[in-house]
Amino acid sequence: MASRGPDSLKWKVELHNHLDGSIRAETIIELARNKGAELPFDNVRQLKELVSCENVDVKDRSLRRFLEPFPVFLSVVRGDAAALRRCAIEFCEDQANEGVLYTEVRYAPQLLSSEASNTIQNTDQLTDEGALQVILEGLAEGSRRYGITVRSLLCCIRPFPELSAKTAELCKKFHGKGVVGIDLAGDEGNYPIKPDDEFVKAFQEVKKFGIHRTAHAGEAGPAESIRQSLDWLSAERIGHGYHLVEDEKLFNRVKNEKIHLELCPTSSLLTGSCHSFTGHPAKRFIDQGLNFSLNCDCSLSCNVGVADEYDLVYNDWGYDIPILTRAAFNAARSCFLPEEEKKQLIADLERIHGLRC
Repeated sequence: MASRGPDSLKWKVELHNHLDGSIRAETIIELARNKGAELPFDNVRQLKELVSCENVDVKDRSLRRFLEPFPVFLSVVRGDAAALRRCAIEFCEDQANEGVLYTEVRYAPQLLSSEASNTIQNTDQLTDEGALQVILEGLAEGSRRYGITVRSLLCCIRPFPELSAKTAELCKKFHGKGVVGIDLAGDEGNYPIKPDDEFVKAFQEVKKFGIHRTAHAGEAGPAESIRQSLDWLSAERIGHGYHLVEDEKLFNRVKNEKIHLELCPTSSLLTGSCHSFTGHPAKRFIDQGLNFSLNCDCSLSCNVGVADEYDLVYNDWGYDIPILTRAAFNAARSCFLPEEEKKQLIADLERIHGLRC
């Protein structure tokens, strides 16, 4: 197949995108003004400067620094049913514009409810479950409106292990109703997991019900964090995983077991996980045939969409269209849809691209 640039890859599959990190900057500004919120930004430019790590010295970048602004800008949507629904619908529109056929979007309902800290006063009084329902309704409406499919992954958050049991409960209650899996997110470097953690109990609980599992690991933490996620959390996919290159035995295990790696190249630099694209671990993953996909992580915080990540790998890293196509099909095969829906997604990709992978 001739290399014609990423535009020839018409439709993609994205597995690693955070709803709370992908809210439109314009929406946040509008909501803040409507609510009279006193926040450290007055316009889109100032907001993007607040959330971006692009101007932070490379040696000072970290996952903790990357996550610091989230409570500030999320304060205008937490506990607000209309705002959350709007954000979900707009997310679908943005994904359609990025050429994404299927997306798994992740978030922690507890951190978007009225009960979350740093919430601007509103009258909705949304519970964790209420916030989840509103988001699922918005994603369903947006999917219908823009002709794509979006499913949800519910996040356990490392600094808040006490929320894990409720996350598992919500996963079970809404499994098959828009929710397809569970995730572990948050500051990996400062909150490593232990065998008796509430996260581990939550993951093992949902596993009993056939609910799929992914985990952020090997991003701000060492390769051992990946091993722990596979062994203790029974993770089927790994978010990021760049530090896998530190452990050759584990590298071979991930390769041989075809464990999927959700790669987010741009964010890997902004979080300090990697310091340069020169010798980037993702290049080794690609070159050695690991099961990988390309994802944007957070379109607001990273100031990119998934199409930009495909452009990066093609234009800057020098990989050809078959590699980009492989990324899309890897994602489709590794997604958490029920088997029949997954087969249909793969068939749709084959039809759209006029090939069989």
